[in-house]
Amino acid sequence: MLDKTAKIAQEVTPGVCPPEGCPPPTRIECIVVDKVYDSCFQIHDLSRDTTISRLTEFTTGPFAVGTITPCQLTPGSSITCTEVSRVSAGGGFFTITILVSVPITLTNPNNPTETVDRVFNFTKTVTLCCPEGVSPDCSESTLLFCSCIVSAVNLESITVTCTLQVCLVIKCILTVQLLVPSYGFCVPAPCVTIPGVCPPTPPAQCF
Repeated sequence: MLDKTAKIAQEVTPGVCPPEGCPPPTRIECIVVDKVYDSCFQIHDLSRDTTISRLTEFTTGPFAVGTITPCQLTPGSSITCTEVSRVSAGGGFFTITILVSVPITLTNPNNPTETVDRVFNFTKTVTLCCPEGVSPDCSESTLLFCSCIVSAVNLESITVTCTLQVCLVIKCILTVQLLVPSYGFCVPAPCVTIPGVCPPTPPAQCF
């Protein structure tokens, strides 16, 4: 017969431990995970002008100053960043300057089949615990707002002014081997039908 400790450990499932506390782990595992050394977020506003050819890009007119030009984050793309420089701030922290790239797709207001892709860049400097060899990651960043209007028109091109708001999420991530206590492998339970919805984990939000 199993002793009491072994019996409790055998019955443990993921979730909150009972009031008397969690039983000791039954084994130690070495797992490969993405370790987040440090992270931060910030809402960043920017405005950019871009020139669009009326001969090869937006060929369907007419165009007038003030016309709204639909815009969105380029489908299938994400906001990215590249480390430009870093300076030690002591204690394992570094002041890092990154180049952030936001891919945007603009649509001709006169013809939804005509689109152009642009990449708007800006730099950001942050201080994070980001050891040498660990590159900042911005893939969880989101485009909160995009508004573009025609600001100038001539015979061969138009100028479009875009105002963007980005929720910039910066993480210093490295894939590592980590020792963790465990209770063994997860055993799936039988599936049941429960009324209601089962939403996925929500994306990172800015508050």
